Amino acid sequence: MSGGQHEQCIACGSKMRTFIEHISDDRYGCPGVYSIDRCVSCGHMSTAPRLTEEDLPALYSNYYPRREIDFNALEKEAGLVERPFARLRRWMAGTDNQGHYLAKPGQKVLDIGCGSCLSLLEMQKLGVECWGVEADPNVRTIAEKYALRVHIGNIYDVPFADQNFDLIVLNQVIEHVPDPLAMLEALKNRLNSGGRVILAFPNTGSFHRKVWKERWINWHIPYHQNHFNRTSFALLAQKSGYDVARIRTITPNLWSVLQLRTSREQRQEGRASGTWSESGSFEKSPSFIRKLRNVTVTRGARLAGAMMGFVNRALDATGQGDSLLVELRLSATKN
Repeated sequence: MSGGQHEQCIACGSKMRTFIEHISDDRYGCPGVYSIDRCVSCGHMSTAPRLTEEDLPALYSNYYPRREIDFNALEKEAGLVERPFARLRRWMAGTDNQGHYLAKPGQKVLDIGCGSCLSLLEMQKLGVECWGVEADPNVRTIAEKYALRVHIGNIYDVPFADQNFDLIVLNQVIEHVPDPLAMLEALKNRLNSGGRVILAFPNTGSFHRKVWKERWINWHIPYHQNHFNRTSFALLAQKSGYDVARIRTITPNLWSVLQLRTSREQRQEGRASGTWSESGSFEKSPSFIRKLRNVTVTRGARLAGAMMGFVNRALDATGQGDSLLVELRLSATKN
């Protein structure tokens, strides 16, 4: 973990000032108190003190809920991609904020930060050739079970060195990366001609962030190292030699449900949230009572999510949604 704060904004080079002085992990109970700095010019925010790439494997292995996987739940979720009106269902739920859904059959796709490998299983069902990179060593069990091409490590290891890609996706990943400029630079030589990079990440310019302030769920300290808005990420992409081909906001309805649930919890440093420890997507529940409670919570979340859908789609239409989806192409002048 690096000791000092950044004095300059990574996006525009302007001065950073403290925006939130004390904030800690309110999901999984990782100990430590952090702050968030904000650029006086473009509004980019970053977490201090910074993590390094070397910090990540232990952090995610110890605190992220992937130690025991419910494979049946994972397979069931992956199967939804083949259901009738799957695309419409994703739009209504706000779950289309994932870059791999824009892949076309036959394309070669690299998913950096593939997590539970759900995206890889979905792409396989859609006829897409796919590879994954993931820092969390717990994911090795999933990759081995389904014979998936997943590199445990990071992109700087140059995984799958003999392969270039039509599409590289980072679904809710770039905000976790200690050095996003280095990450974007590392992707350039992995793209085929005309290839795209599609990223999804939280939007600090969102309506929800302005309403909930320090209680916004997408601060997600210390896992989120950078906190982007539309302007700051466009500047970062330009600095890295990319053009922004498209940018829009999408708000998952479940995020709104979780925001309401966690707003009632009492925060305490080093203590995991009951909401988040129960909502690890594919972690095995330890008891029948927990399973029964999770079913009840899931049904309630779906109902509340459907009720919030109209509001969220309206926010997305005005660019005030909670998650940004950005499509990048290499700049013609730097190609």
